[in-house]
Amino acid sequence: MKHLVRSFKEHVGERGCHFYDTEGCNFLNWKQVFDFLGTLPTKKTTDTFAEKLADSLANYDPDSEFLAVQQDGDTVSVELYSQIS
Repeated sequence: MKHLVRSFKEHVGERGCHFYDTEGCNFLNWKQVFDFLGTLPTKKTTDTFAEKLADSLANYDPDSEFLAVQQDGDTVSVELYSQIS
């Protein structure tokens, strides 16, 4: 998780998302996240991952919170971390 914390420190105040796994972390800014979401295949049912990520991206405080997406095998989770003052 050191790579995730390092990415948090490097991107304080920037609205975007930290995509990470056990090996590394890649920060994507607002535009890059929506470009990525545009590449995902659409389903006839509601795509809860894309909706949850877009909603979280639009509604968190980038000065004190950090949005992350973790991939662990076939499981993907949207996570919101808060900075301790």
